[in-house]
Amino acid sequence: MKKKLMLLGAAVAVLAVLLGIYAFMGDRSDKSNEEEASPLEMPGENIADLDEVKKFSVENSSGSYTFVKKGESWQAEGYSNKLDQSAVNRMATVFTALYSEETVEEDPADLSKYGLDKPAAIGTSENITVKMGALTSDEKYRYVQVSGSNAVYMADAGFCKSLDFGMNDFIDKAIAKISTDSIQEMEIKVRDKEDIYVKYDPDNPIARDYAEANGLATLVMLRPVENMLVYPYSLENSVLRNIDNLNISELADPAPSDLSKYGLDKPLAEIMIRDDKNKITIKAGNNAPAKGITEYIYVQINDRPEVFTMDLRNIEPFIDASIADFSEKFVSLYQRSKVNSIEIKGADTYKIDFRSEGDNTFVQEDGVRRDRRNTYINNIPVDRDTFTDFYEQLVAIGFDDYDTNAEAKGAPAVTITFKLSDGSSDAAEYYDYNSDFYVVKKGDNTSMLVNKQTVTKVLNEAKKLTEKKS
Repeated sequence: MKKKLMLLGAAVAVLAVLLGIYAFMGDRSDKSNEEEASPLEMPGENIADLDEVKKFSVENSSGSYTFVKKGESWQAEGYSNKLDQSAVNRMATVFTALYSEETVEEDPADLSKYGLDKPAAIGTSENITVKMGALTSDEKYRYVQVSGSNAVYMADAGFCKSLDFGMNDFIDKAIAKISTDSIQEMEIKVRDKEDIYVKYDPDNPIARDYAEANGLATLVMLRPVENMLVYPYSLENSVLRNIDNLNISELADPAPSDLSKYGLDKPLAEIMIRDDKNKITIKAGNNAPAKGITEYIYVQINDRPEVFTMDLRNIEPFIDASIADFSEKFVSLYQRSKVNSIEIKGADTYKIDFRSEGDNTFVQEDGVRRDRRNTYINNIPVDRDTFTDFYEQLVAIGFDDYDTNAEAKGAPAVTITFKLSDGSSDAAEYYDYNSDFYVVKKGDNTSMLVNKQTVTKVLNEAKKLTEKKS
């Protein structure tokens, strides 16, 4: 009997569960049917619903503009400027998707209370004209009227805002971003200063030597000092420190007739920067009016006709740039394996030769190419380890300062020439400047000041190495 009662109880429990499931599914089905029957909630009444806009005009406090779509791009009639396509598309959308949140008044007698007696903006496309009036008290909506009706509507203020766009809003102000890790070329021309020009050139022996020795690409300065090593990452805290903020602030003049009023007929500075993907050029002129504590400067970008303003802080590092921001202070820095011979001419002459003899040549060790050549100074063999110390002193000759007014006079007191394995050569000429410094002439420039004691030490070491074997 007890067993039968337990079975009966289990059956009742199962039945209850089944009834619960049935009730749940029925309720869910009813709700689903109700949801399917409910219409999709719309943001309001569509009061401007053109299918497509190919041409429209806008008149507002900034002026009157007519836009025409040619292909996939918008152009402004009477202007050759590059436009921000997304901004113009926003304006065009007013004629295809303007929704009224509420009809305020069907036939108002006084439009002035809505700011529609003198609209803030009027837009027209085909047979639709939209008038934009004042903001509502909570500033969430604009009062608007649409042709074909006297009614005053409330429309979303953010959506209507584009009708009040001026040239500053719809001219393209974008500047391509430059990667400091991939700088290929940089040129800085500043009035009354020497040009600075650096370039990544994988065929340049200095760049190639450094890349092979360290696995990192580097730049070489070609002006004002020729063949000077420049590490891109060393520029990030100096010349390039604000490059991510190198943005246009405002449009100053879409089509200037006289660049002299902006100081751009004879720019203060001209800057060119190129990485492996993008290139930008900037001409900087006079200071523009400040806004609060922020100072601005007039600029032209990428040979475009417009004059813009730019935050002065972001372009100052280029205007103030000096060779010290770019250079590694070595006169001639070469990996020994890339040098065939060196000639040092001073009071005495020293000819250093690297010779592959027997097993003493280049070898591969752990995937690295090692220089095992024999070394001779004036045909006298020199111990490899002893010479290594001397070579490190030689290539470590650096300059202490840079002086654009320093002059090289007379004959050089010392000349050090590296003859490289690719057939090229690099000569540094050291001229007397004063009792403490030489002026180093490389290429057409004579502006590096090198401490005489550094050079004298190298000459003395060369003399010692030859005297030990003589």
